[in-house]
Amino acid sequence: MLRRMFGALSTLLFPRRCIACGEYVTEAMHGICMRCRYDIPLTNYWLEEDNPVKERFAGIAPIVEGSALFFYSGHGFWRSLVHRFKYGGRWHIARTMGRWYGAELKCSGRYDDVDVIVPIPLHPVKMLKRGYNQSAYLAEGMAEMMGVSVERGALYRRRNNPSQARRHTAERWQNIENLFAVRHAERLRAKHILLVDDVLTTGATMTEAIRAITDAVPDCRVSVAALAVTRRITAIR
Repeated sequence: MLRRMFGALSTLLFPRRCIACGEYVTEAMHGICMRCRYDIPLTNYWLEEDNPVKERFAGIAPIVEGSALFFYSGHGFWRSLVHRFKYGGRWHIARTMGRWYGAELKCSGRYDDVDVIVPIPLHPVKMLKRGYNQSAYLAEGMAEMMGVSVERGALYRRRNNPSQARRHTAERWQNIENLFAVRHAERLRAKHILLVDDVLTTGATMTEAIRAITDAVPDCRVSVAALAVTRRITAIR
């Protein structure tokens, strides 16, 4: 009772607004108004058995399902929104987008047997500089809607590798070789793991993370979910 009263009072004093355009939204909209939901370039990959994200890892790293919420391209608004939560300190945007994405995955029925979500980690040096890991907040929002837990510390970076941005495909693969390792492997045994990151470009980072997990935990299954994906993913092999 008190929680409902506090929630109602909080909404009255601090009305909810769309994280994209600033318009008023209801609680059921999860922070994004209907107009912005209509404008976002959705992939709908989470509804497809075979899609470019899943096919990207075929023959490279074994996955059960693969998807992305929207296309990350050009210099449009949704690309800038990713930059805002990734570099601009607006971590709450990542959590809000995670709730939306998690609700879509839940409704699809294709991710019903996921046991745990593991976000792609930052190196401690980068984490200290940025103050947070945007992928962890994405994972939290998704986990809330999917009804599963998040294992933040299950995967870690062995070294503080340079950013993948503005690197050619070959350089990206060299940059991430043997980058990840698993701690507390027992927490992941025999589980279906959903590996989460913000943007999927070539799949190099995600592939290396999948390899680290499956090497350390052979009896697990892995699916991947990126919030955004570049349109050229279909041409990369």
